Amino acid sequence: MTVEDRRRADEALDWVRRLHDPEFVGWDAHLAWLEADTRNAAAFDAASAIVSEASEGLQAAGRWEGLPRPTNDNVAPVAPRRRYRGSLAGLAIAAGIVGVVALPTLRLHGARSYELRTGPGEHRSLTLGDGTRIALNGETRIRLDPAAPRVATVEAGEAFFTVTHDAAHPFEVHAGNAIFRDVGTAFDVQRQGAVTDLAVKEGAVLFDPDGAAVRIDGARAIHVEGGTAIVRNVASEEVGGWRTGRLSYRDATLAQVARDVARAIGRPVAVAPELAQRRFSGVVMIDPDHGLTLRRMGAVMGVELEPVGAGWRMVPPTR
Repeated sequence: MTVEDRRRADEALDWVRRLHDPEFVGWDAHLAWLEADTRNAAAFDAASAIVSEASEGLQAAGRWEGLPRPTNDNVAPVAPRRRYRGSLAGLAIAAGIVGVVALPTLRLHGARSYELRTGPGEHRSLTLGDGTRIALNGETRIRLDPAAPRVATVEAGEAFFTVTHDAAHPFEVHAGNAIFRDVGTAFDVQRQGAVTDLAVKEGAVLFDPDGAAVRIDGARAIHVEGGTAIVRNVASEEVGGWRTGRLSYRDATLAQVARDVARAIGRPVAVAPELAQRRFSGVVMIDPDHGLTLRRMGAVMGVELEPVGAGWRMVPPTR
């Protein structure tokens, strides 16, 4: 081991120790260290595993008897992941349907699992130890676990994945009950309530890989809600367009457009009830001048946007 490797290993162990302190507040500094060099993440994973195994061994041997057990008030139980239980017999698949660098917040959820979070209007990105890149849209939460480095869970919001392919160790994204397995690809995942949408920019993804194993190729998307999944065509150049301020839609509701724009600009955008289900096909360009963005929206959608509190609301035109 080189001097640099030893230094990195020592730093990783120190971070593991500090993260188990109930009063730890240096989340941004820790994530900055992880992102400074892809080798740091690998060293942190290794250190976490060493500490975890050592702790398990001590507890198994009963060596905590008579001693105060370590506690961490920051740690909350991690709910077990649920797998999608659909099958080709019970899953409705409608194929070919068309038209239907600042740092994110990191929160520790367990000895190994941690959450990355962005606020409204924030765009963040990180590179995992294997070279896989993840870009987070505003109001997004994803969970990572060093013990399962080829798995990411999108809990809410939207994230774009550019995966370093490894056929022997495929990368998986979990979102609710939906599981997507990489087949060498770049794709976008959006989780809104109980609904999950995935769109593939290039390559391919397997949906429900251990069950229905539905293949979603580039320029295709899948909408998963309950026990139903609908596959449709998309324009590959539009997938993940939010990263460059371009939101593209085909027959989307104004309610969906409003949610996406709010996520992008970091301000609330509501919709009058009578407009919520109106359909829209077109492009919304997000400008640093939010007023300009909203004026453009009103022009292309035939609505007005009136100020309401800290945000806006779409209403029918008054003239």
